[in-house]
Amino acid sequence: MTKTNQVCTIAIVGAGFSGTLCAVNLLRAASGPNLRVVLIERNTRHGRGLAYRTWDDNFVLNVPAGNMSALADDAGHFVRYCQNIDPAFNAGSFVSRRIYGDYLEHTLEEAAGESAQFERVQGEVLSVRRQQDQTLRLELADGQSLLADRAVLAFGHFAPLDPTPPSPFYRSGAYVANPWNFAALDRIAGDAPVALIGTGHTAIDVLFRLTSQRDARKIYLISRRGLLPQAHRMHPQSPAIGGFPVFFQNLEPTVRQYLRALRRTAQQRVAQGGDWRDVFNSLRPHTAEIWRRFPPREQRRFLNTVLAFWDIHRHRLAPVAHLRLSQMLKSGQAEAVAGYIQGYDEADGNVTIRLRERGSGCVRALKVGSVVNCTGPNYDITRIDAPLVAQLRDEGYIRQDALRLGIDIDDEYRVVDSDGKAAADLFYVGPMLKARHWEAIAVPELRGHAQRLAKVLVESGGS
Repeated sequence: MTKTNQVCTIAIVGAGFSGTLCAVNLLRAASGPNLRVVLIERNTRHGRGLAYRTWDDNFVLNVPAGNMSALADDAGHFVRYCQNIDPAFNAGSFVSRRIYGDYLEHTLEEAAGESAQFERVQGEVLSVRRQQDQTLRLELADGQSLLADRAVLAFGHFAPLDPTPPSPFYRSGAYVANPWNFAALDRIAGDAPVALIGTGHTAIDVLFRLTSQRDARKIYLISRRGLLPQAHRMHPQSPAIGGFPVFFQNLEPTVRQYLRALRRTAQQRVAQGGDWRDVFNSLRPHTAEIWRRFPPREQRRFLNTVLAFWDIHRHRLAPVAHLRLSQMLKSGQAEAVAGYIQGYDEADGNVTIRLRERGSGCVRALKVGSVVNCTGPNYDITRIDAPLVAQLRDEGYIRQDALRLGIDIDDEYRVVDSDGKAAADLFYVGPMLKARHWEAIAVPELRGHAQRLAKVLVESGGS
């Protein structure tokens, strides 16, 4: 591909949710032939990403359909798509992730139409470098390269870091380091118990996958506090649109003050016959502002002391998934264990996990056949060895934020380089926006970011 003076080429690296929606919004906003969009994805399917690359309808979305539109300006878009499949679907339905992946592919096709100015490329981008003429050269693993005027980095989640403390066991064949390596999960043979390190959504997904075909297999879910996600109500309601929460007005910007106000308001809502979920939902449009109000020391305090409790209330399970989990816990097939791992002993194909239980301090030995790391994505770019991230980091194109939540960007999604300067031609959208916006991992937030980034790109010369 060659650059011309007439056409502005925007290359998007990654065709999961964020990259796909950036392309969709660019194609919908562009008014002429002077914008070319190239969407690059290393997997064969553009649009599905990590979360929606499942074909098992037992895995459902954890947000009701009414809040899962890919288009920020068309709230009913996804519901209408679902009703073309089955009229019984409605805004409160928790739809399978397979259907949502189909929907994203459909939305991309619909936006692209017959446009000659849109191109899909399958391949892995290894590097992005600025040329003397200020174009960007993207080098791909197959030896090809392409030139772009601007590039959007839309890489998503990276595999978790190994848990602490370090252990030689993490080099064992009985350890699965990446919970999204479905082939590795499916290779866990036999009915021996399996330990999952982590008790969040990733762990619940792995739990369901490991027990779909082997209903006798025991699963331990291990975390420091043993907390599990709460459930959505049976008849969910969309978040109310309103101003900044009254109960946070005029508070000192400390975690303690905000947490007290949140707890008090939730308790009052329940006492009045309401639902605590509505209080959490009311925060959704304002979470980024709340996060920015906290000084760095309070942000660190939140991450160290409140995060686990926030996650289980804010990121809830679909009712059907929560019911399945509850039944497995009741039957004893699954067990949530709160404690601190002291070490591992491996012998004769079995693994013994030495665990100090929270509260009692007693050391418990769990005998399992395999261990899966479900501690959550790694957003620390200094500890990511993916070729593109390593190149951009080592050559100073991007830098880590102070809290190691993601990539430093400015208000217009431009990445900030190692000298603290925002690039005019390199942008980021995806879950690493947590570094600036905190809540940036769910569809309702990411679709808004994708739309706003597309507007920035178009207004800066892409139309």
